[in-house]
Amino acid sequence: MAVDSTLSSPLGPPACDKDAKALRFIEEITRNADAVQERVLAEILSRNAETEYLKRFKLDGATDRETFKTKIPVITYDDVQPEIQRIANGDRSPILSAHPISEFLT
Repeated sequence: MAVDSTLSSPLGPPACDKDAKALRFIEEITRNADAVQERVLAEILSRNAETEYLKRFKLDGATDRETFKTKIPVITYDDVQPEIQRIANGDRSPILSAHPISEFLT
């Protein structure tokens, strides 16, 4: 496979096929970052629509970015600490996630 001369970086053209392949991969995954982020948000909201946390804000099944931004506040750890404590104490109901949380990492 020949190096694609149209791919270059501020450092110049790729040195080999492996570099060209890596540059193509990076370009592909970053080209539509906004659309990818919007799709991921929609998947997360859809998957977790029945959690106590999201129900509290009455999204009513909405999965779009604008509704999310207007209805879900920016929070701190302290804001969700009671829910986290419930999960840590063994509560397996859908509090913050539709899937059971089995461990916390710090």
